[in-house]
Amino acid sequence: MEGNIQFWIINGVTIALLVSSLFLIFSYVIVIFLIFILPLTIYFLFNYFSVPQCRRSVNQFKNITIAHRGGQPLIPSDDNDFPENTMAAYRWASNINGIDCIELDVWLSRDHIPMVNHDAYLEHTFANCQQFISSLTCAELKQLKYLKKNKSDIYNQIGCEIISTLEEVIIFLEPTKLKLIIEIKELNKKDEMAKIINNLFERYPFLYDRAFCAAFHPYNIYAIRRLNPSIATGFISVPDITTLIILNAHHTPRPLPIFLIHNVILRWIIDSFFMLLATPTGLKFLGADIICIEHRQVSQNLLDKYGKAQIVVCAWCVNQPEQRQWLAANGVSVITDTLFDIIDKSYMIQNES
Repeated sequence: MEGNIQFWIINGVTIALLVSSLFLIFSYVIVIFLIFILPLTIYFLFNYFSVPQCRRSVNQFKNITIAHRGGQPLIPSDDNDFPENTMAAYRWASNINGIDCIELDVWLSRDHIPMVNHDAYLEHTFANCQQFISSLTCAELKQLKYLKKNKSDIYNQIGCEIISTLEEVIIFLEPTKLKLIIEIKELNKKDEMAKIINNLFERYPFLYDRAFCAAFHPYNIYAIRRLNPSIATGFISVPDITTLIILNAHHTPRPLPIFLIHNVILRWIIDSFFMLLATPTGLKFLGADIICIEHRQVSQNLLDKYGKAQIVVCAWCVNQPEQRQWLAANGVSVITDTLFDIIDKSYMIQNES
């Protein structure tokens, strides 16, 4: 009996010593991993996969006024009524002295033509069309008629134009003074879109100095930067990006899976990752020199951080005069629907009539 007790005591102590030694060694390994290996790995991956900043200056996009989707008159009338994101809107913007730049949204058609429209699903923009841009060819899309903003009537197709291709807008803008923000919304064929954008910049070199590409999805601008370091890019930061995605998908025939909608942890991880990319370090990884943020996110502290990193800040959508003035005083570019500098006499006469 006494021998058995000694046996268990001796072996128990031996096992305890072995386990404690292993635990001690394991603890040291964890500490070494956290202090040395993990940071070095992150540093290596960051530098290996990050892309260079734009080779050209982006200061021309600082402290400018950008017409959201082409903008709209402060006081619409029958003579200046037109749907957003159309050539009619861009022609109007080109005649307003207070507008420095226009913003538009781009998706790929079924035949891989970049088309200008805010939404991928067309029911809310065009009459009798429950289709996605990706399901129709360019020729089919150009047969559609725009709905008026009240959705109860249809625009005169002669007066408001038809859906435009990105190239058509670029050709129109070349002889004007306007700069251009190309907001890339394509989610399925990102690499294909990047190649098309690169080809457009090579065919129309004026774009290098007067245009930049922006996107919510980081890979859209990352893919462009890998192809061409001379194209300026901007990341569009949205707080709670998953909420926006879910709401947009809910209004189409393709809502997102319940697994994502109700998965709080997964959504928090995605939202946190996107917010991390909006930091100066994240923008450096993406090669983006411009950050586009919602106007409610802007603070002096945030502007100081971006300023130190030489990041151009662009706020959307700014439609309050006081905020417009404060942002302009701090060198922030603004995307607005109507708050243009009303110094052009023709614009004032147009609004008074």
